[in-house]
Amino acid sequence: MKVLGVHDGHSASACIIDDGQLVAAIQEERLTREKNRGGAPRTAVHRILELTGTSLQEIDQVAFSTIEFRNPGLHTTADVMTVFNRTFTAPAEQLALESRGGAVEQQRRRTKFLRDAGYPEERIQFIDHHTCHAATAYFARGTFDREVLVLTSDGHGDDLCASVSVGSNGKLTRLASVHRDNSIAAIYGYVTYLLGFVPLEHEYKLMGMAPYAEKAQAASEICALFESMFEMDPAEPLIWKRRSGTPPVTEMAPILLDLLRFRRFDAVTAGLQMFAERVTTQWVTNVIRSLGITDLAFGGGLFMNVKINQHIAALPEVTSAFFCPSGGDESNSLGAAWVAGDIAPSPTDAGRRPLPGLYLGSEHTNADMAAAVDQHTFLKNVRVREVDDIEAQCAALLADKNIVARFAGRMEFGARALGNRSILANPSDPDATLIINQMVKKRDFWMPFAPTVLRERAHDYLTDWREFGGEYMAQAFSLNEDKFDELRAAVHPQDHTCRPQILSAEANPRYHRLIKLFEERTGIGAVLNTSFNLHGYPIVESPAQALRVFDLSGLRYLALGNLLIEQVDAPAS
Repeated sequence: MKVLGVHDGHSASACIIDDGQLVAAIQEERLTREKNRGGAPRTAVHRILELTGTSLQEIDQVAFSTIEFRNPGLHTTADVMTVFNRTFTAPAEQLALESRGGAVEQQRRRTKFLRDAGYPEERIQFIDHHTCHAATAYFARGTFDREVLVLTSDGHGDDLCASVSVGSNGKLTRLASVHRDNSIAAIYGYVTYLLGFVPLEHEYKLMGMAPYAEKAQAASEICALFESMFEMDPAEPLIWKRRSGTPPVTEMAPILLDLLRFRRFDAVTAGLQMFAERVTTQWVTNVIRSLGITDLAFGGGLFMNVKINQHIAALPEVTSAFFCPSGGDESNSLGAAWVAGDIAPSPTDAGRRPLPGLYLGSEHTNADMAAAVDQHTFLKNVRVREVDDIEAQCAALLADKNIVARFAGRMEFGARALGNRSILANPSDPDATLIINQMVKKRDFWMPFAPTVLRERAHDYLTDWREFGGEYMAQAFSLNEDKFDELRAAVHPQDHTCRPQILSAEANPRYHRLIKLFEERTGIGAVLNTSFNLHGYPIVESPAQALRVFDLSGLRYLALGNLLIEQVDAPAS
């Protein structure tokens, strides 16, 4: 059975699941080149059909994530900022806008691009938002031989901000949910806006700033202020709720503006992060103790917060924790398709895991890349040469502390680059972060880069790795201080945590081999890995885009398939 999964809200995406296994998935942003592009993912649908050699009429079911969007027009960053502007300046007007129309009419508009292409309406269904988050987490984890506790949390979706479900034998049963008026993640988004960042996108910047002030008294005061708004009721251990007198979160934006006015920005980020960690870990602990299930899976935008995830994984009640890769709404197309496919995978069928990995996007041949180079007019003086062993060449360049952009294999799905569309560096080089920022990334000065760590070396570098987690850069870990000098450019400079991609040879053989060859030269079993893109733009999708970023940045080396493109000094006149 072939199911097309569609998420057509903010950060739109599409995927195809064939007999339960995810075979292709792409975000709309990668093709339109607009960061977090929302709305109908027309180009993504076209591309994954092309990738899999499938016609639209061969699709048995189409499953849309989310029954009804409160703000169906969140297509661009400007749209997001408009909604948040209204939320703070005219909340009553914003609520009126959200309530207009209805689910049926909205769904007619959302499916028009498929119906216009001749797809029968009766084979299209809509799946509840948090059911999609839960299904993405559960099936991506792929544990079907025992019960799994599945928790979701985000800003809101279909009137909820959180849910508790149990997965068993390929089926999910929801036990509890939290109404959107109690949303912790929504508060995080409001504060992101108040600090001058883009909500639904830049929350990670607040998380990155938080360690610099986490021990300050001002941060504790802000944490206490947030905590005073919510409570855990022993009579209802599966949920949290607002305290009496606390307004619904949907009405809280102007109140937060007054409460946080003139407070230090670093204390605000630290207090907010502390609050989110405490409430979430207490909720998780309560649910585990109530239900007695210790293998967990998490989905939803709140669990894009890798520091929250680190605290959850460290709970003594947790046997194993899986954090949905790119757990924001972009991954809801996957969950929608898995629910519609009504699958019950066999736990013994390892070759048909629902999620074989995240390398699910476009792939280009060496001939395609050579043709792209031939068609490209370089703005730099370059030397292009075909290399017999491009991984060995990259390892040698990294060992000599060069920065190398890598374009190889299938594109990754989600928010994290996992080596195939990445900029790589020697993680022991203290100058690497500054050089990469000057060259191309232009990241905020307090934000760290991340490493890819060989799985066989994970225990050497990470003090709290427990043989699970980390393969999708969805969880933070604490660094073994004896290894700081080896990874100093790829860890948080304040608290020495990192957000690694823990890489096995099976997940990506060529990338793993590159790092092994680097290890042979340096003794370091990791590289610095950041996404291959210009600041404010999506990760590159095609050879032409890779060449453009190379040209418009300070990059000197690009490994494009088996081609090494090197900037060379202009000849003397």
